[in-house]
Amino acid sequence: MNPKVEIVPVFDDNYTFVLTLPGQNRAVVVDPGDGEKVLSFLSEKGYELEAILATHHHFDHVAGIESLCDKAPVEVYCFKGEMSRVPGASRGLEDEEEIELGGMRFKVLHVPGHTSGHAVYVCGDALLSGDTLFLGGCGRLFEGSPEQMYRSLYDRILPLPDETRIFAAHEYTIHNRSFCISIETENAALQARLDEAKALREKNHPTVPGSLKTEKETNTFLRCREPAVARAVQAKAPGTPDDPVAVFAAVRAMRDVY
Repeated sequence: MNPKVEIVPVFDDNYTFVLTLPGQNRAVVVDPGDGEKVLSFLSEKGYELEAILATHHHFDHVAGIESLCDKAPVEVYCFKGEMSRVPGASRGLEDEEEIELGGMRFKVLHVPGHTSGHAVYVCGDALLSGDTLFLGGCGRLFEGSPEQMYRSLYDRILPLPDETRIFAAHEYTIHNRSFCISIETENAALQARLDEAKALREKNHPTVPGSLKTEKETNTFLRCREPAVARAVQAKAPGTPDDPVAVFAAVRAMRDVY
């Protein structure tokens, strides 16, 4: 059964996610940046906190863990390589390990790039992608190389089913897709999805989740194997080799200053 995934906006543009099974009240919280907001949400919904998952150690994803655990002590899970950096972490997970929480099954994928110990979680048709994959983008390379991030995206995430719902941890969609269309100027699907995102934000609705199928068609970071994308990137960054990893690296470098 696919989980119900609810969004708790925190800080300026972060999203915390609360997962439950339909009709049940045992909640798994992913990346609680603000513990008080999450506690208030759980109370309003009548949910009982079952566990906490952290995708990585950055403050805006973990700052609320300790206050949550003060009120409702639960296990805090992260990839084993992040254990020393996630506050309150009590269980380190292996790559591809599967765990059952709140009646839901989560699979852990280690995806280095944004940080060395970043993980994403797959639960049914939901991908909790943290700061690895955004709608129209990917995370900055704070601790990893372009090749690491490329492999994380292309080898770990792209093989997931097209219908996978992507729950990215930031509301970056408009800026990301605006960047993508500066490269893929003739991508009609991308323009349509950019317009869609703008309409949603005008109503103060989240653009998240998106589908992996849409990202394959419109997210330039996931399209570096396409000859047309490579040519467009080379026109902006002359000397970029045809190798998809090199194209990806050039796209990431351009996005860093966009």
